[in-house]
Amino acid sequence: MTELTLDVRLDGFAEPAGALVRDQQGALAFVYTAAHLARSDALPLSLSLPLTDEPYGDVAARAFFDNLLQERDGALTEVMAREGLSRDDVAGLLLHLGKDCAGALSVLPAGAPPVKVPGNPAADYRPLSESKLIGIVTALRDRRRLPEGTTDPSPLAGVQSKIALTRLPDGRFAEPLPGSGAPTTHILKVPDRDHPRDAAYESATLDLSRALDCETSDALVVDIGGIEALLVRRFDRALDGQGRIVRLHQEDFAQALGLPAALKYERKGTKERRFDVAGIRRVLDATANPIDARDRFIRATFFDLMTGNVDNHAKNFAILHTALDGIGFAPRYDLLPTRLDPNLTDELAFKIGNARTLDALTLSDLDQFLTALGVSSAAARRRVFTRHAQSLAKGLSESFDELARKGMKSFADLMASNLRQLLPVLDIVVPEAAMARDAFVNRGGGWLSS
Repeated sequence: MTELTLDVRLDGFAEPAGALVRDQQGALAFVYTAAHLARSDALPLSLSLPLTDEPYGDVAARAFFDNLLQERDGALTEVMAREGLSRDDVAGLLLHLGKDCAGALSVLPAGAPPVKVPGNPAADYRPLSESKLIGIVTALRDRRRLPEGTTDPSPLAGVQSKIALTRLPDGRFAEPLPGSGAPTTHILKVPDRDHPRDAAYESATLDLSRALDCETSDALVVDIGGIEALLVRRFDRALDGQGRIVRLHQEDFAQALGLPAALKYERKGTKERRFDVAGIRRVLDATANPIDARDRFIRATFFDLMTGNVDNHAKNFAILHTALDGIGFAPRYDLLPTRLDPNLTDELAFKIGNARTLDALTLSDLDQFLTALGVSSAAARRRVFTRHAQSLAKGLSESFDELARKGMKSFADLMASNLRQLLPVLDIVVPEAAMARDAFVNRGGGWLSS
């Protein structure tokens, strides 16, 4: 294997932030450039790669840069077959795919010019025709190759079919002009044929999260050619003083903890290397406002338990890096009541105390969870339990009738069942609306729509 050196760039910085090197044995190393370290506004690529002039070895570099590759392997498979590369050749794959990394990062051949720059809405995008947009959405629903001439400008991790697009000020959908390097502004998620109501369920969950004081990305259901899709505004985009669209540097918790994507669930890791509450606390403690970040994470966890979202893994939480504000806990952006699907596990993404499922959760487990996150006083832990559980339960209960009117009775029944399971553990009265609902029955055969 030949040695390979790649430039690692952050959008908004004229010069590379560092270099990724693959040696002749295939091992990776990463080092920041002296010029980047000398900047007063220098940003680290990751919490797992703090600013230093010392190089990072294979374990740290591989975990971070592997996370920049897609979890869905369509593009990877094509490049591997065409170039004769193995899946563990992260640098070799990034040589071909690194210009399209999600977010503000790009990985390019040494000396290559930047490929990611701010976008002018009036000049750097071309609107998509209705026929092309329908073709894209249909291909995503059917998990087929995108229409000829369509290139996803920001390949995104995850198992759902999705594409990054831009929504112009007049509401039209558009794509960046080829070679412009302009950012997208939204993610369009398209359910497959077996889960036609995914968009409605995720939109409802995101709406509830936002309404109940969990900072959450904006989203809405759009009908494109008779197919319901979910349009999510990207939290890692902003407008600069010139009205241009700019990227904000973000990373998910897997990257921040130095974990490869394969270890995004606690059950996949080892004691020394896993996504668990101790690791979550390390990320939250590194933010500019750890107390606020911790409280937001606790509320998010209660919300997920109540709504049946057990897919809150390390890649579904993120932090933002900015020179002005430091590190901040990012809005929620990927929420789905996964317990509605009988084909998915009921095991939690990370243990709460010793509990692996909601059914096994005890007051002692919740107490251990808050203790591990740094709430040291028993009285404070009791107040946290009560404040979040009562307000969330009240707000969710008030949504049940409206959800049923929209054809999502099963979602309301799921939440009611979860409240009847969780609140007695906390010695909190179950709202009457939750007590009155039918028991949730996971019947099999995909999403319930009754």
